[in-house]
Amino acid sequence: MQEKDTMAKNLQKIDGISESDLELVNALQLAPRASWSELSKVLDVHATTLSRRWDRIAEAGLARISTSPGHGSATQLEMAFVELTCRNSQVAQVANELFMDHRAMTVQFIAGSAHLLVTVAAPGGSLADFLITTIGSMDGVLHYSVRTVTGQLVEASKWHFRALPAATVRTLRSISSSAGSAREDRNVVMDEADRAVACSLSTNGRMGFREIGDRAGISATAAARRVNRLITGNFINVRCDLVRHGLGRNVSAVFWGTMSPEAMLLIDRDLGAEIPELRIMMAVTGAHNIHMVVWLNSPADSLAIERKILRAVPGLTIDDRRIVLRTFKYNGARITESGVFGDVVPVGY
Repeated sequence: MQEKDTMAKNLQKIDGISESDLELVNALQLAPRASWSELSKVLDVHATTLSRRWDRIAEAGLARISTSPGHGSATQLEMAFVELTCRNSQVAQVANELFMDHRAMTVQFIAGSAHLLVTVAAPGGSLADFLITTIGSMDGVLHYSVRTVTGQLVEASKWHFRALPAATVRTLRSISSSAGSAREDRNVVMDEADRAVACSLSTNGRMGFREIGDRAGISATAAARRVNRLITGNFINVRCDLVRHGLGRNVSAVFWGTMSPEAMLLIDRDLGAEIPELRIMMAVTGAHNIHMVVWLNSPADSLAIERKILRAVPGLTIDDRRIVLRTFKYNGARITESGVFGDVVPVGY
């Protein structure tokens, strides 16, 4: 309850967002493609009112619904975290160039030996091309290092900020689960229509089937079938993101750690529920084979969160950490200087 009250007060400082708006965003984190009529029954608010509230929040750049790659896309996407060392005078230029690249999901300025941390999702085995051709041709880049993702241990799409009662959370999760109850074959290869559908959803995760179909050149019925297949097959995760400063957690940090493959199998997949500051945890290549992102109220909270994570994850050591000083792009969306979502470049699938 204290977390809810703190977040609501922080959000109310931004363009007059109310606690009811916070509850709506939380509901969309749990069931991002639920219909307004379904949400109306759960939140006891008229569907038209909910739709109007969401339009206002989204148009202000305070929240957006998009997608991120799921487990099912692992054989078709190369995920990696790329650290770039740049010429000091060209850091912003490099970040702006990367904004237009659909393979660069997130671009952040970090405090450390490297200047930029880039989250990359490269379709069709194009990671090498991204590094050799795209990064290699940038005059402002002096050096890069790469950690390839080998597994998703805690997914960002499952994170939510707990503004709703537990019973409401369970109801929303059941709505989301029932929408994807029929599991699909995860070995199906995405075709051009699938990629067009995923591209549309990465721009607007609540886009209607008719518009998705028009963009992909297929019928609304075919679009609905493909959306369901992509979601239930875990090719994509539909997620609702809120601007970080709206939560009072103004600082993002990256931790790198080490643990054995056997210990990874014991990690609680719902670890984010126990540690709400933890946004993602990935298994990666390199000397430090665990990549974590946490949200903090201030850098001073870093040590306390480290201790919290270490208590919850036996066998983990945290070997390095960085504070994110600025985010240029987040999951495809530009982050403006005022800290809200701007224009979007669809994630490449």
